[in-house]
Amino acid sequence: DGGVSLGRSDDFSIPLAQLESPTLASIIRYMDKASDNFTAELLLKQLGTAQGEVGTSARGVAVVRSALADAGVPLAGLRLADGSGLSSLDRLTARSLAALLRVAWADPNVRPYLLAALPVAGVSGTLSDRMRRPPARGNVQAKTGTTSLASALSGYVKRRYVFSVLQNGSPISTYWARKAQDRFATALAAQ
Repeated sequence: DGGVSLGRSDDFSIPLAQLESPTLASIIRYMDKASDNFTAELLLKQLGTAQGEVGTSARGVAVVRSALADAGVPLAGLRLADGSGLSSLDRLTARSLAALLRVAWADPNVRPYLLAALPVAGVSGTLSDRMRRPPARGNVQAKTGTTSLASALSGYVKRRYVFSVLQNGSPISTYWARKAQDRFATALAAQ
């Protein structure tokens, strides 16, 4: 009876239920393949708790900016407001994204998890219905990003090239932006 409160269990207490979270790798794999913006927001806020504070977007952004700077990713032109990239305040550069992809590739603790999470052209996630023919099919692993004002595709081709294509407009033609992105990635896959 009564409201919810925190307490301390005694030695005779028994657990009623237990739930274990999926691994971070599986959460990120689902998030990237499905382009799950809500999960991206939650992960950013979780990063914000790194200093023992309440997790907020602003605190998470501070952690991300610090990690990017420490990794040598150029921050000029970079503005982060949220975890999903849906805020009209967010700004990224192709240079920053490509540098981040190079850093991730060089890190043996990150690369396998990132590659497992990225959609594959013509095969999985948000790229399952794009670039379905050779040479791109199966050879382009990339993350999409789409709003009414921007469209992006950034990732790897044949584990040989890093690329980042960012387009914006008011509004942007998603169809033509994707056509251009796919042509670019396909040209790299043909190399």
